[in-house]
Amino acid sequence: MRTVVFFDGQNLYHGAREAWAPVPLVSGSPYGYPSYDVRMLAEALCARDPRRTPGQIRFYTGVPSPKQSAFWHGFWSNKLRFLGSQGIHVYRGRINPGGQEKGVDVSIAVDLIALTYEQAYEVAVVVSQDWDLGPAVALAKRIAWAQGRSLVFESAFPYEPGVGSPRGIPGAIWVHINRELYDSCRDLTDYRMLPRMGDDRQ
Repeated sequence: MRTVVFFDGQNLYHGAREAWAPVPLVSGSPYGYPSYDVRMLAEALCARDPRRTPGQIRFYTGVPSPKQSAFWHGFWSNKLRFLGSQGIHVYRGRINPGGQEKGVDVSIAVDLIALTYEQAYEVAVVVSQDWDLGPAVALAKRIAWAQGRSLVFESAFPYEPGVGSPRGIPGAIWVHINRELYDSCRDLTDYRMLPRMGDDRQ
């Protein structure tokens, strides 16, 4: 079964932070910044069922402007460049002055529907807990039904019992990413400390 994994980068980061970061936050905690390896986590989620064949990996995140936060602008710019170099589809949204992402949910929903029309997958794993994606899942199911197909939709997200909500995207199977799985898919590159990738200036 061809499997596409859609990552909501900010949702994953904040979910892991809520689940496992110490309070108050300890400097250097791996849960205090987006420390996950996108490809490793996508492959681990796909491998939950041996019938699945890894397909596209698609990563979406808002990025603040340098004026809003030079630190996070640099971090996400570096990480997105690296993901793109791995052949991962990257969508770069923005974060408004109030701190809200713009464009990410809509882009995930549009791509989920478009790939359903194109019959590009049998399994869609959406790494997000965002309920706003429920209508897109429902529409994708109706499209697949009209095509004579039955698709699998999963909503995967960090979860620690007793911390946060155990509920994922409506209409999808909820897959809890536990701490052991998250830690096994760590990206040891510290993008916070890198110069801009592809920029030779010091």
